[in-house]
Amino acid sequence: MRLRAAHMLMAGAVVALAGCDTAEEAVDDAARVTAKATVEKVLTVHLPESVPQAQIGNYSDCIIDNSGVSEIREFAKASVLGVDDDTIKTVRVVLTKPETVTCITKALAGAA
Repeated sequence: MRLRAAHMLMAGAVVALAGCDTAEEAVDDAARVTAKATVEKVLTVHLPESVPQAQIGNYSDCIIDNSGVSEIREFAKASVLGVDDDTIKTVRVVLTKPETVTCITKALAGAA
């Protein structure tokens, strides 16, 4: 059931992004949407002490924007198979990248 729901989510994201120029862009965008949901789950459930809950969106945007292809794949995979220690570790690694820290700092300054 969980796998079916994840497939439906991915299919919906692909359909929603059908206006993209190429199929590759649509798949990339769908993976990013799915990855963002996974990152938000990790921040909310597994790392709540690290992130002000009112800022989850800002943090997840910065994490996704500063993730590489392999990291996006890890997050997208976790949306289907479930969050594990590797997923949490990957979120922590991206969260500590200087580019991510800068992005979060700017986002929080803009929110204030």
